[in-house]
Amino acid sequence: MASSSIGPSRDDVAGLCRVAQTPGISKPQLQNICVVNGLAKTGNKADLQRRIVNLIQDSERSQDIQRFNEIKASIYNNAPVQANAYRPFTNLTTQSPLYSPAAAGPAHTNMAPNGYAANGYGGAGAVNAQRPYSQTFDFKRSPFYEIVARVGEVRTCDVMSQHRQTVNVHVRVADYPVLNHVNNDPSLKVMAFCAAGNTGVQEITFPWQSELKVNGGDIKANLRGLKNKPGSTRPADLTSHLRLKPPTYNNNVEFTYALTTKKFYFGIYVCRVTPIDQLVEKIQKSKRIAKDSVIHELTKKASDPDVVATSQNISLKDPLSYMRLVVPCRGLKCNHIQCFDATAYLQLQEQGPQWLCPICSNPAPFEHLAVDEYVKDILTNTPLSVEQVTIEPDGRWLLPSAQNEQKNQSQAETSFVDDDDLVIGNVSSRQSTAATPNRSAYQFSTPAQESSREGSSMPPRSTTSSKRPAAEVINLTLSDDDEPRPVKRANTNQGNGFNGWAQ
Repeated sequence: MASSSIGPSRDDVAGLCRVAQTPGISKPQLQNICVVNGLAKTGNKADLQRRIVNLIQDSERSQDIQRFNEIKASIYNNAPVQANAYRPFTNLTTQSPLYSPAAAGPAHTNMAPNGYAANGYGGAGAVNAQRPYSQTFDFKRSPFYEIVARVGEVRTCDVMSQHRQTVNVHVRVADYPVLNHVNNDPSLKVMAFCAAGNTGVQEITFPWQSELKVNGGDIKANLRGLKNKPGSTRPADLTSHLRLKPPTYNNNVEFTYALTTKKFYFGIYVCRVTPIDQLVEKIQKSKRIAKDSVIHELTKKASDPDVVATSQNISLKDPLSYMRLVVPCRGLKCNHIQCFDATAYLQLQEQGPQWLCPICSNPAPFEHLAVDEYVKDILTNTPLSVEQVTIEPDGRWLLPSAQNEQKNQSQAETSFVDDDDLVIGNVSSRQSTAATPNRSAYQFSTPAQESSREGSSMPPRSTTSSKRPAAEVINLTLSDDDEPRPVKRANTNQGNGFNGWAQ
């Protein structure tokens, strides 16, 4: 494209006007171009084309090259341009890292020099469920990947309330040179995306009943995300299933869906993925919560006359992995001191993005994650065996003292004794009666209807409840040399038992 340093050249403007007036452009495509450029979409085809041409000429008169390029991108992103028509020059590999749907259009046209029809997707007479859709929306950004280029057109998946429908996308390296870089750069992946809307920023949403195949092989990917958690679906990685050599090999991507009540929009993109360790390093180098600011907040709360300041315990373990914190972080909007580990949190979000703090459930997107230097200082100055510390209202932190541990252990032993003091009391009573048979312990006996060993029975108890059997209080170790004091017979109307000794 020849252009001056000030604005678009006359040849560029004339060529783009010819493209806008191409008879093969349908009315819906012209309406999309008008909507993208802020023009009214009412009227017939001639009215729509006239508005677009006037807009192109306005950019020439104002010498606005940026506006001209935006109009050009919208036209080539929405119109089936023929091979002999004017086409802009765009290099996919030098595309801006921040992907936008408008930029994807001309980038794609450079990858497919034979034009729209040569891509194998059909023209205006294509099957409705497989018709290409001119993308006017963007997918929600993710720190785990960024879209570099689109492979082919976005496909409209029409409503299928009773039947199954399959959308086929053919991928050849010869048609999309950007795929050559996938073989040599492991950070580049070919991924399948799907959206439930066609305007604004969209979450990744596949139909509930859907499946993916590449060259006949199933793609084992979770296309539903977390249950009842919108936005938790990840794109499906197709890279390992594609044959990128030889460049002329025709890969067939099959997307089958059923039982839908609305349209979906399916597309394939080349993405650059970012590993978790690089994301953690990025967090460490970007946002930090200063140690002094944490102490200031603690002392500020402690000085509040309406708040009773007390010490608090914080765990040095991650609430997700239960391992010791390595990179303690929390969201900038979190009001708690407790932290979670950056690596564990990102691993969880990579599996199903929700971006909610695991401690307070407040939003904690990647852009709001920060390393807590106060907790980081605690981790640096404590042994690996320490699992929690006590935070004082003035910001000082203390290790659990040995005295507190002994106190807790003593309380635990006391509680154990209290639970079983009845058992211990019975044992001591048995030992006492063995030494002094005339102790009052003999007044506790079994009821008369219960038989005792060797034909002997004790007088019935004065109480009607007993926790242990009568055999536990019978004394069989008395000496014949001792002269036991006669025991007064208990007043009872039950049985004719002896008074405890043989006559």
